[in-house]
Amino acid sequence: MTFLSPHILWFLPLVSLPIIIHLLAKRKSKLIDFPSLKFLKLLEQDALRKFNLKQLILLIIRTLMILLIILVFARPSLNMSGGIGVYARSVNLLIFALDNTASNQTNFGNLSGTWLKKFSSDLSEKGFRIYFCGISNFELKDSPDEIASSYANIFKGNIQKRLDDQIDLEQYRLKSLVWIGDGQDVREKLEELAEWNKFLYQESVSNDHGISSLKLPGQGIRMGEQYTLKVSLEHALETPEPLALELTVNENRQNQAVIDIDINTVDLSGRVNEIGFQYGRLHLSADDYNYNDERHFILPASGNIPVQILRTRQIPDFWKIIESAVETKNISLEIRILEFNQIDNLNLGQGGTVIIDDASELVDYNWNRLESFVELGGQLILFGDGGQRMRDLLQFENPLILENNPLPLGLYIARDAAKSLNTSPLEAVISQDRLKVFSRYNVGADELKETWVRYLDDQPFVGAQKLNKGRIIWFNTEFKTAATNLPLLGIFPTLILQFCQSQVLKAQSELYNAEIGDTLHFFPSAIAGENTPYNIQRPDGTTDYLTPDSNYIITYEHSNLPGVYTLSRGRQIVQPLAVNVSTHEAQAHGRRYEFEDTGIFVSEQQETLMTELLERRSGMAFWPILLIVLLVLWVAETYLSRIKSNWRKNV
Repeated sequence: MTFLSPHILWFLPLVSLPIIIHLLAKRKSKLIDFPSLKFLKLLEQDALRKFNLKQLILLIIRTLMILLIILVFARPSLNMSGGIGVYARSVNLLIFALDNTASNQTNFGNLSGTWLKKFSSDLSEKGFRIYFCGISNFELKDSPDEIASSYANIFKGNIQKRLDDQIDLEQYRLKSLVWIGDGQDVREKLEELAEWNKFLYQESVSNDHGISSLKLPGQGIRMGEQYTLKVSLEHALETPEPLALELTVNENRQNQAVIDIDINTVDLSGRVNEIGFQYGRLHLSADDYNYNDERHFILPASGNIPVQILRTRQIPDFWKIIESAVETKNISLEIRILEFNQIDNLNLGQGGTVIIDDASELVDYNWNRLESFVELGGQLILFGDGGQRMRDLLQFENPLILENNPLPLGLYIARDAAKSLNTSPLEAVISQDRLKVFSRYNVGADELKETWVRYLDDQPFVGAQKLNKGRIIWFNTEFKTAATNLPLLGIFPTLILQFCQSQVLKAQSELYNAEIGDTLHFFPSAIAGENTPYNIQRPDGTTDYLTPDSNYIITYEHSNLPGVYTLSRGRQIVQPLAVNVSTHEAQAHGRRYEFEDTGIFVSEQQETLMTELLERRSGMAFWPILLIVLLVLWVAETYLSRIKSNWRKNV
C-alpha cells in the first residue's frame, strides 16, 4: 500500500483522542451506606457489564473513525504489482520530457500549453508523482512553465544517471517517461531507460526546409580570390515550391540560387572584396519554421597561413633565412618572428603554426595558452625539453635524460613519415650522412604516437602527437649548431615549411566557427599598459564585458544563440566567431520515425495516451473504499449513541 500524501500520517497520534476523552470523562462511584446490599451489588455488577460493553463499542468506532479520516486524507493506494508492502511514497513516477531543442523550437509552444497542465493534473489525482524537464538538460521541474525553448542540442549524457542525481528513483515502484516532441532522437536516447515505461506524444510538423551543413574552404583566402561554399540542404516533401538561397558577405549580397526540393546540395561561390574577416550569412526562404534557415560563418582573408616563431638569437639567424625563402618563392605562409620576451604578443586566435626553438624557456602560463591553442586546431613545433608540462602534453611516462655524444648519432626514416610528409629530400640528406646530431634526450621508450625519423637505436628524433583538433611536433634535440647541424642544412627550411603547409586543414576555418553550447575561446594579445576592457558583442545586440584569465585566454560559455560573437577592445575587432545550430539539430522536419520493437508507445492523441498511462500504472486508489467504511461507522456510531441509558430499569 502506498500513501500519496504521506505527510498527513503525522496526524496519526490523534487516534488516541477518544481514549483520552473516555478516561477523563469516567466518573468516580459514590459510596452510599444501605442496608441489605447483597442484591444491589449483584444488580450493579450486571448493569456495569452492560454499560461498559456499549461504551467500549462506541470507543472503538470513534477511534476507527478518526483513523479512517487521517488515512483518507493520506490517499492510500493498493499496489497491483510489486508485491505486498506499505510504502510512504508515491508508487508511480511520471516524467514529461519536452523537446525544447533547436529542431523543435518553432513548435515548442504547442507542447507546453494549457492542455499539458490539465493532463498532468488529472494524472496526479490518479496517483502519479509528476515532474517536467526539457530534453536539452533533463533538469526536473514541478511545472512546464519553468521550461523554456532554446537553440540547445539534446542532452548528451546518460539520462538514467542524470535523473537519479536529482531524485531517488529507487523509491518508485513504477517509472514512466513521456517524451513530447517531433520524435527525433527518441529511439536512441530512451534505450538507456531499460526498466521504464516509455511513451512518445508526437507532434507532427510539416513544410520545413533547412540548411543542414556548410563546408568552408580549408585554407586562407586572398584579396580578390573566389572561393566555393558547399551547402547541404534538407526538405520536407509536403511543399513543392522552389526556395531561394542567398549569400551575404560583410552585409553585402554576393550570390543567390533557386533551389528545387529535389536538390540536396549546391555550390555557391563567394569573392573576397575586402581584406580581413569575411562575415558570411546564408539564408534559405521561405517556410513555416525558421530555426534552420540560416547559417553564419567567418573566414579569415589574410591570404596566408600564419606561422609565428619564438626564437633564441643566433648567428646566423636561421629563422630569417626561412622568412626570406618564403618571400622569394611567394609561398602562402605569413612568417612572424618574435623574441621570447614578446611571447604575450603571440596571436593564437588566428590558428596556423607556432614554433618554439627552445622549449625550456616556457613557463606554466605559456604552456596553458599553447595547450588551448593546439586543442582548437593549432600546430606547435618544439625543440628540446620543455619540462614536465611538455612531457604531460606528449604523454611521456618517463623523464627525459640529456645525452651529449662526441660522435654524431645515426638516423633513419620511419614508416610513419610517408603518411605525413614528402620524405624524398630528407632521405637524400640522411643517406648521404650529412645530417648530424650530437645532443638528444633519452625518452626511455617510443612514446610518441607518430615517429617520422628515428635514431638507429629506435629513439625518436622527430615525430608528432595529436591533441584534440591540433598536433604537437617535437624535435628530440637542441636548436643549436653544437647539438645538430640541421639548421645549417638546406633541408631545414624545406622541412619546416612542409610542416607548416601540412597544417592546411579544415581546422583553420573551424577555428572561427562553433556550435550552440560550445565554449568559445578567444586569444587576445597582451599589450603593455593597455587597460581598455574587452567586450563580446552577441548576435542579439547585447554586450558582455570580460577580462582574460591568468593564462590570458577569454573563455565564454554563453553561446546560446546562433550568429556572430565578436570580441572587441574599444573599436578594434580582436577576434570574431560564428555559432550555429548543430548539423543534427538542423535536420528538416516532415519525416516519420520508426519505433517498432522498441517498447515505446507512440500516440498523437491525448486521450489515447491517458488511457495507456492509466492501464500501466502500478496502483489502485484505496481511499474511496475507506471513505465508504467511514460513512458506515458514522451511521453505526450515531445509532448506538442514541440508545437510552434507562435500560437498567428493565433489569
